[in-house]
Amino acid sequence: MTHQVSPLGIVGLGALGRAVETFLRPEQNKTPSAILFTVKAFDLDTALRGEAAGWPLDIPFVTLSNGYISPILENLLPVLHPRQIHVGMTTIGSTIGLDGKVTVFSNNTVTAWGPIGSNFPPPTPGELARLRLFPNGQWHNDMRPLLRQKWLFNVVINTLCAVYGLRSNGLLTAHRTEAEDVLCEATELADLLWKDVPWDVSGQQELSKQLWSVITVTSGNENSMVRDLRLKKQTESHYLAGVARNYDGFEKLKKLHQQIVAR
Repeated sequence: MTHQVSPLGIVGLGALGRAVETFLRPEQNKTPSAILFTVKAFDLDTALRGEAAGWPLDIPFVTLSNGYISPILENLLPVLHPRQIHVGMTTIGSTIGLDGKVTVFSNNTVTAWGPIGSNFPPPTPGELARLRLFPNGQWHNDMRPLLRQKWLFNVVINTLCAVYGLRSNGLLTAHRTEAEDVLCEATELADLLWKDVPWDVSGQQELSKQLWSVITVTSGNENSMVRDLRLKKQTESHYLAGVARNYDGFEKLKKLHQQIVAR
């Protein structure tokens, strides 16, 4: 099932300093309702700064980068004020053709977006209408639980796939015991990163169940970090397992991160 939704600007494809003006609706010369930033975490600061002067202040920016990006956004808020910056996460798959057109596949997926922190007022109905990014998207007044879960699962999946060169997520089933160990350590780190955010799961067993459900659903997907390594590109490991470098302990995460850096 393919939807064409309207109208969005995409900043990504590694083209920093320049909006890739790909609108998901055929009409021309449309002002986008929002600008989506799909760049890697290490490019996010440059991308946001570079685009800030090019768009009216009433067009919100929405980040869709992986990794722990809260410090980046917290540093940028006073710089870009009063522009709205929202955080988002999506399980939607998309492809960008050589002609620059984006096809979005949104069957059985989740898209959510909301404020950077928890102390922001909810949007007005008009703002919500402008921010209706996808047909099944939802506004969340507190995005932190969703972003924490996505970070947690990406730490396990991307890190181990990269270390062992597993081209698809489903191959992780051969490393189930180590995946569980990484999940436990990453959960402890997540408690520090989001220390004031309560968990909406009953415990580690439930988190494990959700992790393997994600792995099953994405079993045939090519792992993005493995692809980056194969193409000799920089990875986002510094914003996943590499976050552990800033804290005492977490030796497993630190060791795995160093293995990725060494590659």
